Amino acid sequence: VSLAGNLMSRLTLSENQYMIMIMIVAAFLSSFMNNIGAMALLLPITLSLCQKMEWNPSKFLMPLAFASILGGMNTVIGTPPNIIIAQYRQEYTGVAFNFFDYSFVGLAVSILGVLFIALIGFRFVKVRKNDNETTRLIDLKNYLFEVTVKENSKAIGMRLSEIKKISGPETEVLGVVNETGGVSRVSMSKKIQPGQILVIKTSPDYISSIQESLGFEIADDLVTVKESDLAEIEVMVTAGSRLVGRKHEFLKRLASEDLALLGLWRQGAKFRTRLAREAFKIGDVLLLGVRTIDDEGVKERIKHLGLMPLMARDLQTIPSRSRLLKSLIFFGLAIGLTAFNVINIVVAFLLCVIAFISIKVLNGNLYRNIEWPVVVMLAAMIPVGQALETSGISLSIANFISSSTAGMALPWLILMVLVITMFVSDIVNNAATAVIMAPIAANLAIQVGYPVEPFLMAVAVGASCAFLSPIGHQCNTLVMAPGNYKFGDYWRLGLPLECVIVAISIPMILFVWT
Repeated sequence: VSLAGNLMSRLTLSENQYMIMIMIVAAFLSSFMNNIGAMALLLPITLSLCQKMEWNPSKFLMPLAFASILGGMNTVIGTPPNIIIAQYRQEYTGVAFNFFDYSFVGLAVSILGVLFIALIGFRFVKVRKNDNETTRLIDLKNYLFEVTVKENSKAIGMRLSEIKKISGPETEVLGVVNETGGVSRVSMSKKIQPGQILVIKTSPDYISSIQESLGFEIADDLVTVKESDLAEIEVMVTAGSRLVGRKHEFLKRLASEDLALLGLWRQGAKFRTRLAREAFKIGDVLLLGVRTIDDEGVKERIKHLGLMPLMARDLQTIPSRSRLLKSLIFFGLAIGLTAFNVINIVVAFLLCVIAFISIKVLNGNLYRNIEWPVVVMLAAMIPVGQALETSGISLSIANFISSSTAGMALPWLILMVLVITMFVSDIVNNAATAVIMAPIAANLAIQVGYPVEPFLMAVAVGASCAFLSPIGHQCNTLVMAPGNYKFGDYWRLGLPLECVIVAISIPMILFVWT
């Protein structure tokens, strides 16, 4: 991925050409790895290039997220619903969907979906410009800092309104930390006292000069790195980060004096407590102080915490070419053995993981990179799906639908299953949607006397189509903060895209699977 990023950064492309290229790459990668992983790999590359070319990331990130989701439909390993649906087919027919069985419908949907976004859909993306009309990775003016007023500070006795005049219009004093640890808004006429902790909003470009000119320092309980001269790096809290839901104390314990929290950016946030008491959320951007950006310990610590560097820094080591070649060979063998039904898909990729460990492509971070919340949720939802089936609830629902749609032609039944699944997937995790809808769709097919394959394929497509909200899919969540999107922005592109997918997938499902 690092090599791909370097290659793309050397190409001379227009904004539209780059958007098309990054969507194609995202869809391709998502076909052979989890689409969330593909999205996480391409996001920093896109952000860095947007900064270098002074492009607005809002134009690229939503198409990138949607292309990653579309690409996941192409193979059995592209997205969790495909694996689940394959097992349901085996349960009902004795034969599971093979590795490329999804490709007949998935390729048509992903290719035409990407074309729609590239030619028409990108116009529906809400692009927000920064106040200064220049495109940045994030709006750096929105960083929050906590500074302590030193005993010899020049600001002692000054009013808060005077601080703003000295610091410039880019800086705003939001409040003072009170005795309970909360942040109190105070009158701008109130005078500054030594030892007070002020919460200010400013750019990292100005924080150093503010500290020097006024005698402030970053709050002691935030800074843990020993050296006084710190390099700065911006990182985003990803969906798989160990910091999600944790507070600064957890970061300080794991950082082991390698990292210091200097500031925090969160879209639309209004903090009422200290930064140290605020739980980190997906999409938060942290300004971290480090001894040196090239330090291997710093790189490893950032990777260990599941943080994504946003600035154009060399924070990822590129494996040797021999390891890279071996990795591709092992991965290709796993795909080939699965595609030709030589061995089971689980066995094939387990052997691939073991091979990666043997050549040291994977290390002790392996378990930390597993999406354990998804694993636990599936472990809980699969018995629920089985309970729906064994208790007769799914059969009862299927009977109700079949009686309500008596005489309805097969295309309309497939359309109904697809649209219902799409709706559920926008409010429930896509894997859980597949677990719930698959037995209902299969029983409906049996009740009306049709093969189960087209109905299960409709569930597979529908479960992957979560384009209407940021909560429908983790890819959508990942781009919300750096793309400066709001909740209502997603349906603008997502709704017409889902209409296109319905128009493409119904005839393809009928052509291939009936």
